Amino acid sequence: MKAKKKRFIIFLSCFLLLLALGSCSSGNGITDGDNSGINQQTILVYMPWTGSNSDNGLYSIFLQNLDSIQEGIKNAGGLSNKKVLVFLSTSAANSQLYEIIYNRGDFIHKSIKDYTGNFYTSASGITEILNDVKTNAPALNYALIIGSHGTGWTYKDDWTHYPYEAMATFYKITNLIRTRFFGSVTDLKDYATDIPTLAEGIAGARVKFQYILFDDCYMANVETAYTLRNVTNFLLASTSEVMDIGMPYKEMWGNLSSQAPSYTSLVSEFYDFYKNYQYPYGALSAIDCRKLDGLAAIMKKINKSYSLSEDSLGKVQILGGYNSPIFYDLYDYVNHLTGTNHQKIDEALLKSFQDTIQSLVRHTAHTSSLYTALRSDDNLIPIINYCGIAISDPSTNRVALKGKEKTEWWKTTH
Repeated sequence: MKAKKKRFIIFLSCFLLLLALGSCSSGNGITDGDNSGINQQTILVYMPWTGSNSDNGLYSIFLQNLDSIQEGIKNAGGLSNKKVLVFLSTSAANSQLYEIIYNRGDFIHKSIKDYTGNFYTSASGITEILNDVKTNAPALNYALIIGSHGTGWTYKDDWTHYPYEAMATFYKITNLIRTRFFGSVTDLKDYATDIPTLAEGIAGARVKFQYILFDDCYMANVETAYTLRNVTNFLLASTSEVMDIGMPYKEMWGNLSSQAPSYTSLVSEFYDFYKNYQYPYGALSAIDCRKLDGLAAIMKKINKSYSLSEDSLGKVQILGGYNSPIFYDLYDYVNHLTGTNHQKIDEALLKSFQDTIQSLVRHTAHTSSLYTALRSDDNLIPIINYCGIAISDPSTNRVALKGKEKTEWWKTTH
């Protein structure tokens, strides 16, 4: 009897230990029990080099963004059970990782690690940075803010004379209101990162982000979202160009630093800022990447029986200023597809597509017109049909033709 009682006590102790361990985290960004004594969230603000050896790109703007983040932290009363780490390239050859610490009204930047070169454009480099983040700021949840230029899902090696190749006419881009184009405008090959590389780097660190916020142009497209669907739950991004000042971090910080962000509020805070900004142009979407496999299955069915006629291409809502459009509104594109006998999409299939889009794009907002710096004149794009996510399937742009069939989205849906 004593032996049986001893075995029962050991079994009960192990069972209670397992319950205690299980209460720490569900493993999907949802916490249970009392975790008030541990770091619940780490946010990495990732700002790689956006210039070249001869210009500083968005560096000065990034410093303003970091000041705005610190204002948001101060307004929120500090960083209770949260950590904010910053990866910032200070030159073409040097980068640093540091922690923002708030102490009684003062901010301290605690240095963690210095880096050299453009290693961060590789999957192994991104994995290294994220492993450094995990080592120095382990948390139950992780979020990623990327400040950079954006070229959407396109591959850097498919461009030849970027950005001039993308423009309707050749001119100096500094003559216009600046926007953000993920990569570098002036030295795309050396400092840009392809989206599959980003996804591979994140997966290598075994992180799944609560959200990825792209403070970049042209990143709310289905090709990018689908590539990142296994490394983030949500994607916050713009279908079009983002003014060079970027996100209003001071206004958005309360939600960005929340364990359970209100994505509706985040989008609304962005919109409220830009509708009153001196350049009142902007769009932002909160995309639930967990819905993308379902959307891909529906799109595969649609693509089997329907296509876009040549004369309908010009009727689809464009969402960018590229010379020969690359990004189109996804819903408006599908709405213009027809069958071999010019019949519209089957009502039941279209309804299934509509319902999925509504669940995929959790919230979106845009001003009545969006700005592009890719044209020498006629810089405003009127927005008539808009669902909050773009697609490049119908694009005849040379770079799109070279790259879109390489995307995971295309391979899955065609």
